Amino acid sequence: MEKYNLSFHDITSNYFHFTSYFNLKSIETVGLISKIGKHAKYIEKTKKVFFVEGLDNLLILFDCWINIFYYMPRIPFIYTLGAHLLRWRCFPQIIADCYFGLLKKTKIYEKRAFKVFDKLLNESVLLKLDLKEKIDFNYDDIDEIKSRKYKKRHLELMGYHKRYSSLENNDMDRWNLHCFSNHNISKDKIKLCYINNSYYLIDILNYTVSNSKLDLENMVPILYKYLKSRNYV
Repeated sequence: MEKYNLSFHDITSNYFHFTSYFNLKSIETVGLISKIGKHAKYIEKTKKVFFVEGLDNLLILFDCWINIFYYMPRIPFIYTLGAHLLRWRCFPQIIADCYFGLLKKTKIYEKRAFKVFDKLLNESVLLKLDLKEKIDFNYDDIDEIKSRKYKKRHLELMGYHKRYSSLENNDMDRWNLHCFSNHNISKDKIKLCYINNSYYLIDILNYTVSNSKLDLENMVPILYKYLKSRNYV
């Protein structure tokens, strides 16, 4: 796979996708195959390849992911049931509000979320995707999760915070872009990213944090709290 040396230009430009390094062998052979990831199961409708625009938006995506790890039930059945019930108009929303409220006050779940994110960083790499609008994706495409009748307050809890997402429409956000449904990315459009001779995602995260134009403490507070806990800021 061709390599790509990240630079300051990438903080706000180019398209990136992170994945487990265990997937590299397959990607080198067949490219990126559209699918519904395990964390989007039961809430996404179609198979897609997701990506962000610029490394600043990667930080926003990480803020969202830690938040998801925080609230996601450990028992898969409860997650499956909740994904369905939260869309039902007749479901007593106070049950969900109480559940999320209790989790927010529990430090144990925060520690678990941080450990899960540690594992993600240690096992992942970053890929640069050479994508073209209207060929691989469209900025005006619909975010399927936004369109699935969840309450705004629950979408915010799941990561679509008003700091970086618009819940007044169903358009994609630049931190949560996707290719056309069932559209694969050929291997010749993919490069493996590195910085300072390192391919580890944690080193790329540190580079991005050091060069980001975002107000990290206010824009991505959950990620910022994680970074402080690990002495990265």
